Amino acid sequence: MARRPSSKQRKPAAKQHYARTARLNSLLQQIVADYFDRSEDGEFGFLTVTGVEVDNDLNVAEVFVSSFEIDPGSDSDAADALLDQLDNRHRKPIKRAIADQAQLRKTPNVVFKFDHGVQAGNRVEEILRNLGSTADAGDQSDVTQEDLDGPPI
Repeated sequence: MARRPSSKQRKPAAKQHYARTARLNSLLQQIVADYFDRSEDGEFGFLTVTGVEVDNDLNVAEVFVSSFEIDPGSDSDAADALLDQLDNRHRKPIKRAIADQAQLRKTPNVVFKFDHGVQAGNRVEEILRNLGSTADAGDQSDVTQEDLDGPPI
């Protein structure tokens, strides 16, 4: 009779606990957003925590942030400065807040990343508004293929 492999020999399924990971991501996003809501320095202006992704072994939590004052496409130095400031001043207090509020065996290390999705969405909305206004005026010469950033339809 063949022996069953021990738990140490089994390979863990990568997405076995996907629902738990999604709930944990949502919980950590709420904790980090509450932390920034409570901080009264106002140094970041309008900072938004757009998401959190925790890796499978709970070692790293990537916190995605966005700010309407910073356009990372044209001003990457300002985005890098924001991420450095978040990392230097707020990484440890946020990790402490996660440890206090989330009941986890292991508290993940926090890594900040800039979320480019908000600016990309704003750019798409701007292009659509320009298309709507030029279609109403009957002149579409203002919108070029370069504005659309994609192949012709």
